Amino acid sequence: MIDRPVDEMLRAAAGRKSAHMPGHKGRAPFPPGDPFSLDTTELPLTDNLWQPEGAVLRAERLYAEAAGAGCTLFLTGGSTAGIHCMLQLWAREGDTVILPRSAHLSAVNACILGGLDPVWIPARQTADGLTTIAEADALACMEAHPEAKAVLITRPDYFGGCIPLGRIAEKAHAMGMKLLADEAHGAHLPWMDGPASASTFGADAWVQSCHKTLPALTGTAVLHLRDPADRSRALTLLTREQSSSPSYLLVRSIDDARAWMEEKGRSRLRDTARAVRALRDALPGMGLTDPHSLWSETGYEFDPTRLVIDAPEGGPALEEALRGRGIDVEMADERRVVMIFTAIDEPEDIAAIGQALAALPHAKTRLPGSGAPCPLPKKRFPPRAAAMGKTELIPIREAEGRVSAVSAGLYPPGVPLFVPGEVLSGEVLRRLAEAPRSRRFGLSGASIECMAGED
Repeated sequence: MIDRPVDEMLRAAAGRKSAHMPGHKGRAPFPPGDPFSLDTTELPLTDNLWQPEGAVLRAERLYAEAAGAGCTLFLTGGSTAGIHCMLQLWAREGDTVILPRSAHLSAVNACILGGLDPVWIPARQTADGLTTIAEADALACMEAHPEAKAVLITRPDYFGGCIPLGRIAEKAHAMGMKLLADEAHGAHLPWMDGPASASTFGADAWVQSCHKTLPALTGTAVLHLRDPADRSRALTLLTREQSSSPSYLLVRSIDDARAWMEEKGRSRLRDTARAVRALRDALPGMGLTDPHSLWSETGYEFDPTRLVIDAPEGGPALEEALRGRGIDVEMADERRVVMIFTAIDEPEDIAAIGQALAALPHAKTRLPGSGAPCPLPKKRFPPRAAAMGKTELIPIREAEGRVSAVSAGLYPPGVPLFVPGEVLSGEVLRRLAEAPRSRRFGLSGASIECMAGED
């Protein structure tokens, strides 16, 4: 038999109970057909993703109408391509942009590619270790940097939390800044009863990952623009970010997800939210905690379809126990697991996961509270200068005081602990050194790329 290791890998992973992305959970919203018979390139009959005039343009207009956007652009390179694009839409080389310190790695890479100068909204941390961005800190950062061309806000975050956006939007527009939203985890929000999408608050651009919470294939996303006049430059930027040979199977997947959500999404999301709420309400009886109820002090609104479980045995232990029962969660951190449920999940599937949780033994003692977040590293160079200059590999345990030439952190959630141009601190390096290699990003084995000759 011919060896096909990737096929074997995918078949072994299929058919398990999924509490993680992709949002289709292994079920096509419409009959999928033979992918090879539908896979094609740009032809007169198939339109052009970068200069659409026919079916693709109509599909994008239908999606824009559903999402409350002035125009929508389909992405086959995930939300990363959209975040790169929207940060460079209005900010040019040398311009300042405001980012939350909890921003995804792609936002930092956008600054490297575009030569942008980021300033950071500092992160806060709850007693149990949730990293958040406070509305007051965002407003203060904007006030301190009136020169900024744009401010980026991440909502929802990995835990389903949505920062209040109304006052931030009002201030941004009053100061002449563009408001951008990383809604990679919020593609379903246009069909939800709440939280509301960034479109409701007048965001100038927002990106959503269809594959995370909609029945769409991995790699699909959409970039929404409030003003259709910005479409031309956005297309120019996207052609730099994505292949000139996009997959029309992915394009079809975006359109199919939108069509299915328009037909069934609202009622199915209500069913999913009810099933998740029932499971959430049952957690105390299992010796588990719903941290959403504990995080009300943050002022965030939480996505009712996102289930977060605070486990006394710790997140990794609960993740492993569930994996042994054929259930895969989205992520685990030191104290909790995160489960993603979508409109395509059946209530009985969610209930079955609850039954598995109830059957597991759980520790009786709670994990101690977390310490304060690491202070912001000292910035010595702009990200682009550090990333593009001469570098050398330094062992992690010998790199304190050196200047990083890379972004590095833990995935999930893909938030850098430091970015190019920042001085490496011992605490951050310790966290990286102690983390499993499978969760690290930005490192070369046990070493990190630093600026040559800078210490």
